[in-house]
Amino acid sequence: MIASLARFVVRRIPLVVVVLIVAEIFVTNELAGLGQDVGLLDTQIDTLKEENQLLREQTASASSLLSLAAQARGFGFREPTPSQFLSLVPEQFPVALNQSL
Repeated sequence: MIASLARFVVRRIPLVVVVLIVAEIFVTNELAGLGQDVGLLDTQIDTLKEENQLLREQTASASSLLSLAAQARGFGFREPTPSQFLSLVPEQFPVALNQSL
């Protein structure tokens, strides 16, 4: 009985080895494909990070004081003159007078 069991196991070992080799090839192939996908995702992440940095810089430059002053001049605003301010108490900040153009 033990001899027949040993023969059974010995005959099945090559089949098990072949199945394991095929499984290893399949898993290796899948991992290689996943590695390529990860590489593409890393490239996309780097591209998006660069775009975000450019957008941050554009936002900062668009909201800078010089840019805002130029936009205000474009809308018709002008620099105030001293006669346009009224100070109620010397310690307070000046208050703009309501004058029509």
